[in-house]
Amino acid sequence: MSTDQPARPDAPPAAVMPGLAQQPLLAKALATTGSPAFIADYRGQIVWVNQAFVALSGYAESELLGMPASILRDGKRDPGHYAQAWRTVQRGHELRNEVVDAHRNGTPYTVEEIITPLCDEHGVITHFFVIRHDVTQRSQRSEHIQHLADHDELTGLLNRTKFRRELSAAIVQAGLNQQLLATLFVDLDHFKPVNDTLGHHVGDLLLETVANRLRGAVRNGDVIARCGGDEFAVLLKEMPDALMAVSLANKLLAALARPFILQHHKVQVSASIGVAIYPQDGADARTLLIKADRAMYDVKHNGGNGVRTCPHC
Repeated sequence: MSTDQPARPDAPPAAVMPGLAQQPLLAKALATTGSPAFIADYRGQIVWVNQAFVALSGYAESELLGMPASILRDGKRDPGHYAQAWRTVQRGHELRNEVVDAHRNGTPYTVEEIITPLCDEHGVITHFFVIRHDVTQRSQRSEHIQHLADHDELTGLLNRTKFRRELSAAIVQAGLNQQLLATLFVDLDHFKPVNDTLGHHVGDLLLETVANRLRGAVRNGDVIARCGGDEFAVLLKEMPDALMAVSLANKLLAALARPFILQHHKVQVSASIGVAIYPQDGADARTLLIKADRAMYDVKHNGGNGVRTCPHC
């Protein structure tokens, strides 16, 4: 639970706050339960914590009491999420929520929480009871699975499917901002002989090194993917003109033309690069990908080691 500038609500609450002093058994159960829990007043300031919550947050009880619950935020999530959650509980509704907070040492952790508004005998909200469950490991596993689904296992670059989604989203943004973008297809020349003569392990090492050189040659914000085999794709965003795409393509060409030293083997390859520009060469991801691919194959059929734009394919 995290709040900003809270105001006392007038909506009827979902539950009546128990008198802990009159209910010692309940107080003891809350204090000793293994589930992290805390109580905040109607302003969102913490007035009670149990030891499980102290252990989860890393803060001492004395540090937490009197502090706003927003002290727990990791600072990375959209503030609008917390504002919406606060409005919900202010209206007297119980809220089930998943948030990322930060341990006192700065380490983020993910929790599922249930926030229950508590009221006095007149039906006025006085406090909020929050009970939590640490789901950090589950969240990390989910993120890892999603990473595997979106990325090439060998190089760590995006895969073809994720690249296409990124391209589609970038086209929408470029249309709104009236900007140009470019799609580049990069295919290595003479890759098969490397596999055939030096072995697939050296071929894999070459692909990993190629990926690193591509990363080093593009700008921050540009997107790189391995589409399969020895073929890569690059998305160049926010270009002032089409000439920049050709300039960056030639920069990639030069980066890949330098010899590779792989397990004491000197390997020389080149690349065939096709370029398609939005919006002049296509207004959707499928069209741009087809035209960039066609331009790349025209280079390859003419000996490779070059750059070709779509109007020439």
